[in-house]
Amino acid sequence: MVRNSTGGSGTKGLARKHQVNNSGGRLRVSEDELEKYACVTKMLGNGMCEICLNDDTRLIGHIRNKFSGRQKRHNMLSVFSVVMVGLREWEKTPKNCDIMIIYDDNQVEQLRNIPNVKIEHIVQLCAVNTFKNNGSSKHDNTVVFTEEADDEEEEAQLDAGRKLPGNKEPLFNLKQTEEIDIDDI
Repeated sequence: MVRNSTGGSGTKGLARKHQVNNSGGRLRVSEDELEKYACVTKMLGNGMCEICLNDDTRLIGHIRNKFSGRQKRHNMLSVFSVVMVGLREWEKTPKNCDIMIIYDDNQVEQLRNIPNVKIEHIVQLCAVNTFKNNGSSKHDNTVVFTEEADDEEEEAQLDAGRKLPGNKEPLFNLKQTEEIDIDDI
């Protein structure tokens, strides 16, 4: 039989209908005084998160539908992500904002290279907090292996395991038996 290599009418076009162009690879920068750069500090749930602006102002960021559904994997929002938010002009004291764009690491580096964009405080905030969460914790779960054996400590631990407090009989007594050959088993 003949192989159908082209498919039906416009199959490739139909399959690509949900792909989104990211504005031709251009970097989106702030164009208005109500657009600010920020860092996500806490995920609150129900489509909201806590945002820290460049001047250490804390706001509640509302996650728009652009960042959910089919396009969620292209716009994954997580803690310590660098984002651009739009402040709401009808609020006199800003306490809510809308998340407009999520920047990845390459775009953050491009933003840092632009001279009129002040993003250093946000990048520093994100870097310090990710280091705190990943690098150092309250409990250090590292195990150090050494080849040196301290015979006195080992004997003290063995004796402590054999004797019970109050001169009572030991819980168990191990007797030495002859060696067991694995081949005999």
